[in-house]
Amino acid sequence: MRFLRVRRGNEAGGSDAVRLYYASDIHGTETLWRKFLAAARVYEAGVLVMGGDVTGKVVVPVVEDGGAYVAELFGQPERAGTDEELDALEHRIRANGMYPHRMNAAEVERVAALSEDAREAWFAEVMLVTFERWLALAAERLADSPVRCFVMPGNDDPHAVDGAIERAARVEGCDGRVVEFGGYTMVSLGYSNRTPFASPRELDEDELYRRICAIADAAGDMDRCIFNLHVPPLDSTLDTCAALDEHLEVIMAGSEPKLIGAGSSAVREAIERYQPLASLHGHIHESAGATRIGRTLCINPGSDYHTGRIAGCLLQLRPGGVRHQFVTG
Repeated sequence: MRFLRVRRGNEAGGSDAVRLYYASDIHGTETLWRKFLAAARVYEAGVLVMGGDVTGKVVVPVVEDGGAYVAELFGQPERAGTDEELDALEHRIRANGMYPHRMNAAEVERVAALSEDAREAWFAEVMLVTFERWLALAAERLADSPVRCFVMPGNDDPHAVDGAIERAARVEGCDGRVVEFGGYTMVSLGYSNRTPFASPRELDEDELYRRICAIADAAGDMDRCIFNLHVPPLDSTLDTCAALDEHLEVIMAGSEPKLIGAGSSAVREAIERYQPLASLHGHIHESAGATRIGRTLCINPGSDYHTGRIAGCLLQLRPGGVRHQFVTG
């Protein structure tokens, strides 16, 4: 992780600043979750915010086979004949944003025969085992610390994670509500506008706008308010990605992908209306950057989760302004 020389502050504003570290879209990559928790120490941040798409999408069966275990990782067969090799194999799977699950051949056949809904339920159960272990790790790493750690699901996260977040000892839920820290408020919503992928948490733009406004209306002074909205504002340079056709194939414009703004018009309208101090976003991995909509500083640190590096942004919130710096670990 790259170390950054910064002025010391604290969550309560002892130097009249709140230091906040934001990251998003780690998609089940355990290495990045550990780095996210470590950011409190490395960057002396009093507030950690995970902005959504925390969980992965793939279970990798690790199948018993004649006293050993076999699995397929990135199309290549893997075999673990000892406990040490099995631990190393499962670590590689987790480090790549997937969930290893020990099974026998009969269990593999049973799961393969399940209906789509039943398989989704089975996946959620397997995912929650790892996710709850992540939350226990947060409790261990932050046990004696005053750090506030907020975790919000994103559009790709199944609803099963909500209860686990609410039960966690040292992680705080923030989705769909206003939270306060150090004299500031934060308005959070993990839903996105409609995507080609029909992910678990999507809304039409009208409903997305209604929900944002219902939370923002309760937040108070926008000079001391942060928006934490998973999807970036439409046509903001923070939402640029390749257009897809009905088969989810990239549409080409000559020899290059056709680029579009895939953000939310509702999010943009809400930012224009309320003008919070800053607005934090994820969702579009390839569109990292910072811009302003009116007086609001809008940020998307992007995501390179498949590389093992976590892309984040460190914010210093002070009366009358905010400073930011992108950091990569």
